[in-house]
Amino acid sequence: MKKVIAVLMMIMLLAGTALAEDFRSMTGLDGVQAKLDAGVTMDKVYYTDGYGFSISEFTTEDPEEISLLWAALNRITVKGRVDESITDWYPQIVFYLSDGTQAIVSFEAKWLSAGAAGNYEIENAEDFWALTASLVQKQEEKEKMISAWGETVDGGWEAAPDPAVTDRVRALFDKAVKGLLGVNYVPAAYLGSQVVAGYNHAILCQARTVYPGAAPRWVIMYLYEDLNGGVTITDITDLNW
Repeated sequence: MKKVIAVLMMIMLLAGTALAEDFRSMTGLDGVQAKLDAGVTMDKVYYTDGYGFSISEFTTEDPEEISLLWAALNRITVKGRVDESITDWYPQIVFYLSDGTQAIVSFEAKWLSAGAAGNYEIENAEDFWALTASLVQKQEEKEKMISAWGETVDGGWEAAPDPAVTDRVRALFDKAVKGLLGVNYVPAAYLGSQVVAGYNHAILCQARTVYPGAAPRWVIMYLYEDLNGGVTITDITDLNW
């Protein structure tokens, strides 16, 4: 059984000793950072705003997104204890580490939830909330695209049972976009395939034109994989929602 780090630790109150109101020590993030410094990596992050009921959520294994989330979380500071409670919004973020442990930080509304020690008002959390909201929106858009994919192509296609971008899909994608200039494409989900004299593949991608301030957009990239292993782009369809 994997050991679980109880990152949101109970705060110990010692007689005659003031409570250490430091976000990193209260949540155990300093201990997680020590693991990272020793070579442990973060493989995945899961975020939810409702502990499993009527929730918005996202999961990411993207190293850049994980790094941004970790940095934003570590910028948060504790302002002081509050004597209030919210019962309908319980955000939680979980970092999955390569050594099998999980680092968990929980909130009650936009307060730090320290379990039996109560809730704490926090500061410098704007980047964290903005980033989680953005990634929740990205996840919802991705799921919308996947559910609507069947309406964007003609018959003969078989939907992928799992939309994960596997190593094989990534290899096909990388071969197809090699040398492509002007737009950066990031594969988000594998939608399905069609058997022809070889295979057609459909991949949901986020596209961003290469110029400052360019807004991302969603597209479906269609690839043709011939019988000799060659891969070419046959079409890129913009999804305007």
